[in-house]
Amino acid sequence: MEWYIPMTIIPGIAIIITSSSNIMLELNNEISNLSEQENKNLNIISAKLTQLKKLSISIVFQYIGVLLFLFSGILKSLKSDADTMSKFLLIIGVLAVTISIIILLIYSIKAVSIRQKHLKL
Repeated sequence: MEWYIPMTIIPGIAIIITSSSNIMLELNNEISNLSEQENKNLNIISAKLTQLKKLSISIVFQYIGVLLFLFSGILKSLKSDADTMSKFLLIIGVLAVTISIIILLIYSIKAVSIRQKHLKL
């Protein structure tokens, strides 16, 4: 494995991080708007806070993945005989990003049902 391979994955994850951050900011604004209303629906606010927590956890796993990809690339570039450790870091990084994507999928599925409940009010 070449040292630059883990580095080529980082821009794709950066796009996912940017997208997740934008969704998180929008959700945060939505929660703020709901909490300022006079007829607050605490169930919807609670569900949206849970969604915000899922997004935060997802972003943490994305950052961990990027960090592991960086370590993998740096380790491989500094020590050409560190193939095993570099691949291990790369695999753990891929697992972290995979977990993040699974959390984002769960978020997306639940977001639709929360939106439906919110609009039925």
